Amino acid sequence: MTFLQIAPLSPASPDGLLLVGGGRNARNLICIFETAGVAIRGIVDDRPAGSILGHEVNFIASLDGASTDAFLTIADPDLSSVIRGRPALRGCRWPRFIHPSSVVSSHAQIGEGCYVGPFAVLTDVVLGPHVHLFAHNVLGARVAVDEFTVILPHATVASDVRIGKRCMIAMGARIHAGVTIGDDCRIGVNAVVRRDMPDRSLALSQHATRTRTRISFAE
Repeated sequence: MTFLQIAPLSPASPDGLLLVGGGRNARNLICIFETAGVAIRGIVDDRPAGSILGHEVNFIASLDGASTDAFLTIADPDLSSVIRGRPALRGCRWPRFIHPSSVVSSHAQIGEGCYVGPFAVLTDVVLGPHVHLFAHNVLGARVAVDEFTVILPHATVASDVRIGKRCMIAMGARIHAGVTIGDDCRIGVNAVVRRDMPDRSLALSQHATRTRTRISFAE
């Protein structure tokens, strides 16, 4: 099984994949990409600082429209969509990455720059450009997810759900069948969504975590 089931990296790019964004998610993706056999050619960011896991970080502007295979590592949907429009990135190609441990139907339609992480399960879904699905996500039949939306680990989406642009769905969230999520929505950790959400709305779990002073029985 190839790690890029939909659109493999261009063989004309022997230098590997350029990562756009040098934040904490870049570290996660470097480890996952390299384990899957994807070579990393470097990293670009607005505020480069040294190197990350042995890869030099340069300015995004230094690309100046160069043609290269690139991948957005930025987990914030709003920032990611803004960075994608930078003139310096106009020459980039945006391959899709599908982890070899994931289960992706041949009926799935996956846009450029999408990321499907380890142990995800996708049926006949439609993913817009630069959608990021993380570990153990499950998307049911006829789910559609629009561009730049991020679904964090262990979140599940039941069948016939529509999710808009630039949404962030946190870890462990559950979206029930037939629900429509508008653009720019945020769904909190372990939240359960049973009804439609209008644009720019927020859903939070009712069970807040309480922190107390730790009890010690030592004298």
